[in-house]
Amino acid sequence: MLCAALMPVLAFLIQPHTASAEDARAFGPFGPEGPRLREQFWILPSADPDYPLRATVFRPDDEPRADGVAVRHPLVVINHGTSDATRLAVAMPVYYWLSRWFVERGYVVVLPQRRGHGATGGPMAESIGSCANPDHYLSGLAAADDIGSTVDYMSEQPFVVPGEAIVVGISSGGWASLALAARNPESVRAVINIAGGRGGRPFGQNVDSVCGEDRLIAAARDYGRTARAPTLWLYAENDSYFRPELASAMAAAWRDGGGNAALHVFPPYGEDGHGLADDRAGWDVWGTAIEAFLSEPRPEAPVAALEPVPEAATAGVTPVEATVPLATVASDGETRAP
Repeated sequence: MLCAALMPVLAFLIQPHTASAEDARAFGPFGPEGPRLREQFWILPSADPDYPLRATVFRPDDEPRADGVAVRHPLVVINHGTSDATRLAVAMPVYYWLSRWFVERGYVVVLPQRRGHGATGGPMAESIGSCANPDHYLSGLAAADDIGSTVDYMSEQPFVVPGEAIVVGISSGGWASLALAARNPESVRAVINIAGGRGGRPFGQNVDSVCGEDRLIAAARDYGRTARAPTLWLYAENDSYFRPELASAMAAAWRDGGGNAALHVFPPYGEDGHGLADDRAGWDVWGTAIEAFLSEPRPEAPVAALEPVPEAATAGVTPVEATVPLATVASDGETRAP
């Protein structure tokens, strides 16, 4: 029989509810750290108080300080992709090898599970439009809302260096990370987009097919108009979701808008380059590029920007209430642990 002391925690975890002062005290870690990279389950605020985010946190193995003060580390927030077919059944994102790469270099790693996915649940806020009529621009910004909430909350933790966050995203999480970059949050130092995009291989079919490809490129340009933090874009030649030509077009559009984008297209990786971040072998492919990117001198603080206003990305898009969700298949990170 469950201990009575655990019942309030379980009730909070399984039922969405409106946030209150009592809920705010419930945000944070639940349960002890595990032996794997100090793995711990956390509850974080989202952009919707009815649906707190579930998250995995990994931390470096610090020696305790004599004065009891926590050792601070820079923050990395890693953001998962989306599979519309399995999003509610998907496990907590881990991306073990990518997370481990950062932990071994002294970073605290947080992997939030956004609204509409897995244990977090709730509406799929980031799926706006249909494959025939997608709104990649607003979908990215909706996903960025949850990422921004994660960055803000974790930056306040005593073991995190504030103002030095790195935001990393895979597939639709990479696109969402780019959307966050368009808002220039003061606490974000740089953004790393790995195989990022939206609408790739709709309904799990048609390799290299993308819903609203022109709108995806236009949205990248609109994001780039206000983004000022440096961004790193990593793709492989055999990515079955977002081929090199499309990645190059998106990066070029980002730069045309005025943003900073360093694009790397690697040789074919495994059976499908969309899994570039999925295993240990990736360290030898993208590790050097990320290391060099993070070691570059930090530019002047980005100029604060208002919410980016699209010029072309949403032209002709049907109102949200008249559409059906955009179904895509993408890397979701649930099977990355060894």
